[in-house]
Amino acid sequence: MKTTLKKFGTIKIIFSLLALTIFISACKKDWGDSNSVTVAGIGFVHASPGTGALDLVVDNQKVNSKDFTYTNDLGYFGAYPGTRLFGVVKKDSTRYLATSSLTLRSGLFYSAFVIDVLPAPKILLVEDDLKAPETDKAKIRFINLSPASTPFDLEVSNTDPAALTAPYLLTTNKAFKDFSAFASINPSISYNFALKETGSAATVATISNVKIEKGKIYTIWAKGLKAATDSTKLSIGIMTNK
Repeated sequence: MKTTLKKFGTIKIIFSLLALTIFISACKKDWGDSNSVTVAGIGFVHASPGTGALDLVVDNQKVNSKDFTYTNDLGYFGAYPGTRLFGVVKKDSTRYLATSSLTLRSGLFYSAFVIDVLPAPKILLVEDDLKAPETDKAKIRFINLSPASTPFDLEVSNTDPAALTAPYLLTTNKAFKDFSAFASINPSISYNFALKETGSAATVATISNVKIEKGKIYTIWAKGLKAATDSTKLSIGIMTNK
């Protein structure tokens, strides 16, 4: 997910209230600078296995101009702060599958995940900490978006000879919809992530040879269904917030 906001010409259909100058720079190092931020940033991620293509509706207006299918990440949009009504419908439909009133604060960034499964998907809003990582570090967090799953631990290991580390737990005991804070991590070209059910040594999903770059911010997420064997099976996803 890139932090570059959509230009107002794109997002004005989301919040067609009064003209507002979007004053967010993707190059800012400190997102807390109140002198230069007048709107919120919000990104959308489709994490509802088996739901199919969706349209996003905000304050009764469609947001997305491209297909929004399972595991898609639409990137960040600029948004008026305050309480907004978010909803999802099946593509080209007008019948809501889910709605939620979400409060956005000026100058903050959020991820809105469409989660759970039909007939009742939901919208989960998570605040994103996009402050720059420590010098020569990256930042990473974990969120469990696997419906009806048991709590998960996330184990990290590294096969890069230049940065070889013993396996360790990045976070533990994260139930469905739970997430960790962003943590510092050393950059490397070859991280492996293993999902384990809390209290068990057995690995239920893995993702290998993941490149983590200095200065970037990532979200690792558990996705899919434990009982599935198709494209919606339990697995690990990764996205770049910044």
